[in-house]
Amino acid sequence: MAFSSIIRFLGRSPLTTELLAKLERHQSLQLNAIPRLPTGLVASALAKASQHNLFVVCSTLEEASRWAAQLETMGWDTVHLYPTSEASPYEPFDPESEMTWGQMQVLADLVRSQESGVRSQGLGDEEQRTIDKRQLTNLAIVATQASLQPHLPPIDAFTPYCLTLKRGMTWNSKSVD
Repeated sequence: MAFSSIIRFLGRSPLTTELLAKLERHQSLQLNAIPRLPTGLVASALAKASQHNLFVVCSTLEEASRWAAQLETMGWDTVHLYPTSEASPYEPFDPESEMTWGQMQVLADLVRSQESGVRSQGLGDEEQRTIDKRQLTNLAIVATQASLQPHLPPIDAFTPYCLTLKRGMTWNSKSVD
């Protein structure tokens, strides 16, 4: 939380207002030739001022680790580092179990935060859903460009092997095989 007051100050500055206006007009904003710390401060201020999450893409896992550590000091409620290997997604390799576990943990946390952000209220036969925007925002994710490469099977190939479990369900072990 060392930089949170600086980010709040930057969020109220005319620079942030100008950059947000440019971002809305052009749908992108490039911050070139700026060191990582000021880039993180500006990116965090822009994301928080516009009440959006932050997604940072880095070229290497080492750089992504530095970004994740830096963002943790900038007042984000949750910072996720999406781990990946430095191998090409098309070359055969045995993924490390820690890396796979880390990826699944990030994805599970994202699903959990989405589910906790949508509250259901039963109204007779109808169900009303309200969204708690606070639960869905103030989240930063750092990933490498390699993690954005297709490393998962297509949804059509994956879906037949998915099983959705709900509380109270029972399954015969033979039917799962």
